[in-house]
Amino acid sequence: MSSRDSIHYAASKAKEKIRINSLKLLHFDSRDDQIIQESFQQVLAFTAGLQLHFALTDADIMSALKAAHVAADEYYTVRHALAWDTDFVIPTAALEADSTLFQSCGRDFAAMCRHKQQLLARNRLSTERIFSILGPTGQRIPDVTPHDFATLLEFAKDGITPIVSPGFQPESTNVAPLRDRYLKLHHTIDKLLYKQYKDGTMIFLRKADALNIDGLHLSPQHHADSKGKPEGRIIGDLSGQHDQNFTPLNGSPHDKDQLRAAIALKWGEIKHPTVDQLVKMVLTAADIHGWENIILWKKDLKGAFNLLNYNPDYCKWFAFPLIDDIVVIHLAGLFGWIGMPHAFQVLTRILQALCRHIISGLCYWYVDDLMAVSLATMYINDSTLVDANVQQLLGQGSIADAKSQHARCLEFLGWDFNLDTRTITLCARNMNKLVHALFSFHPTDKISISHIQRLASLLSRVSILSRHMRPYTHTLHSLSSGYVYPHAKIHLSILAQSDIMMWRAFVLLLIANPSKLSRPMESFRRQQAQFIIRYDASLTGLGVGLYQVQNNRLVIYTALSLPFSVGNDSSNQNTMEFTAVVLGLLLAWRAKLSDFHYDLHGDNRSSLAWAQSDRVNSVLARKANIIFTTISMHLNANLAEAEHIPGILNTTFDGLSRGVTPQELDLDPLLMYNATADDTMVQLVCLCDPSDPLSDMVSHTALLQSCTNLLRL
Repeated sequence: MSSRDSIHYAASKAKEKIRINSLKLLHFDSRDDQIIQESFQQVLAFTAGLQLHFALTDADIMSALKAAHVAADEYYTVRHALAWDTDFVIPTAALEADSTLFQSCGRDFAAMCRHKQQLLARNRLSTERIFSILGPTGQRIPDVTPHDFATLLEFAKDGITPIVSPGFQPESTNVAPLRDRYLKLHHTIDKLLYKQYKDGTMIFLRKADALNIDGLHLSPQHHADSKGKPEGRIIGDLSGQHDQNFTPLNGSPHDKDQLRAAIALKWGEIKHPTVDQLVKMVLTAADIHGWENIILWKKDLKGAFNLLNYNPDYCKWFAFPLIDDIVVIHLAGLFGWIGMPHAFQVLTRILQALCRHIISGLCYWYVDDLMAVSLATMYINDSTLVDANVQQLLGQGSIADAKSQHARCLEFLGWDFNLDTRTITLCARNMNKLVHALFSFHPTDKISISHIQRLASLLSRVSILSRHMRPYTHTLHSLSSGYVYPHAKIHLSILAQSDIMMWRAFVLLLIANPSKLSRPMESFRRQQAQFIIRYDASLTGLGVGLYQVQNNRLVIYTALSLPFSVGNDSSNQNTMEFTAVVLGLLLAWRAKLSDFHYDLHGDNRSSLAWAQSDRVNSVLARKANIIFTTISMHLNANLAEAEHIPGILNTTFDGLSRGVTPQELDLDPLLMYNATADDTMVQLVCLCDPSDPLSDMVSHTALLQSCTNLLRL
């Protein structure tokens, strides 16, 4: 069997294997049923802990989860790309045309690249286009920095010059084998490559010709799923290190961080807009025009990274071998290179400044996506201005018209923003992604690092909707940190397994009635605190006080000797400080406060940061974290600001935590609450005991039930 036949045979077998695996993954089977039944047992505990009263039955849960599987099955994966094209072959005419051009350029590959790029120059980013929009020095558009202006001019004139590790050496002989995914999907991938070739941003050469390029660097061709296209999208595997003597373009595992830092230093850090910023953008527009008079809209760049050229002298580093001894070489940006997001962010920042300047509404750019809000009567004018100016800068067709949308309810960053209900909630697509990520494995299985990272990211996003679930995100984040190879598989810790089960139970509630867990946009506003909780802790006691903000008057205070022992172990200090915060909320509870905002003043930075994020970075403080979020939800108590107070100024509550009497501290004894005599309060503080760790799902559920029951007393 010839080498070419062997490759085609391997590709055929790989296709059949991926087809079978895809069907196994996506089919709803008895394994799913087992996972559902395990999770359902925890639902009742969560309905109490979350103070939601859903009348859920087994049938409701099964129906909701099946519906999510069916919906997720409609999203595009490998099996869709596999069927998208089954016989495409790169035309011989394309190879001959580029071979002829290569010869006519005297085998000067950089000259060949310049020639190809020049053919497109009239409708691409150029110095003339930049000057026409930004002015000769960039001064026409406020907020465009001189550095970004100069960098964009460099991109327009010379293309992007890649930054590489000091030890990088181009390699064209000792290269990685073709990836399995490419072999499975080579007809589809080659057709996608050919489409870009016809757009003029790629070169096809026979391998024999390509190997004559001095300094050629070959990397494996790769592919990724796409939410909007069954064919997926092409990416380069520029990180794979198959041999110690081979340095990937993205750097080796040992120097990638330094390379990333050098890239950020050259082109700037990437700062994406957050959900919080987008919500506040909408709130600002509503404040100015009124909720009934505004509309949401968005746009998308077409081709994104492909809109920026590479420096012709370095295109030879973006080369990828294909089957049939063909090599494809990119002339413009591609997904997979470590520097491309930072380089493109220069353009994103300039587009942000441009659009903010020309439209009447408000907007944010997230890479190549524009998200905006305008007065409804001004939307058409704002939209037209963006289309005209962006295309004047980047060329006609650089705006993807088919993706331009406007509505009262629109998806931004995976969240449904609804102007009528004035809420945000997770979009259906991301909910289904979350369901599949959570329910596609057994917690005792070995799980890939990439899957754990994906889960941690999704769960952190969903926790925006419920403070109660934020304690259950840290373990997954910490578990997956420090690993170099994302496909490595590890066993989940007992704590992580428990977190997975807690999230499964929570998500069953969410998919059964998502409207109950939408978050009001108003809750994102910066709130004015009505009270201040001041606190301190030692390894033997806690001291807290509740003050009114308006006149800084002490309302009530208390001291409590720890109802459990932590000995002299200083590693418990942060946990005790956080337990003092819990005691402060319990004091507000006994003062019959609810629906309030408070500032937190203390001399321990860790506990302040934990309270602000609703999430601790310590296993020791995990129980206190769960009690903190449960009480916060019970009281609807929300932290406005956390302020660090130097220890030398926190003498009052430091004294209370160490047994100093109120009289010695010049405190009014009539304002002291006797926490020691309050058995319920003492029991709630006991629930924070770090010496009794949470080891499994049962202990987590029991903790929630105990806390909820005690708060009803």
